[in-house]
Amino acid sequence: MMERPHFDIVASGARMRAIRQERKISVKQVMEYMGFESTQAVYKWEAGKCFPQADNLIALAILYRVSPMELLIEEDLVSSSSHIWGNAA
Repeated sequence: MMERPHFDIVASGARMRAIRQERKISVKQVMEYMGFESTQAVYKWEAGKCFPQADNLIALAILYRVSPMELLIEEDLVSSSSHIWGNAA
């Protein structure tokens, strides 16, 4: 049976921040796009305090023009990738 992947919350947050900055999108623009009242959730995601809920993760991926999986960093990337994609490690 395939092993469940585990994601690094801090590294994933850093990835979300880096992609946002590469796209030259401000935190305020993300807040407005998501329909949030404040930037707090975006800063929490990027600081690695919590992951976005699935619907928010997909919305972010659409905004950033990446796949949702590109926003997340697996704790054991090599091992997990070989399990998911069936590649030899």
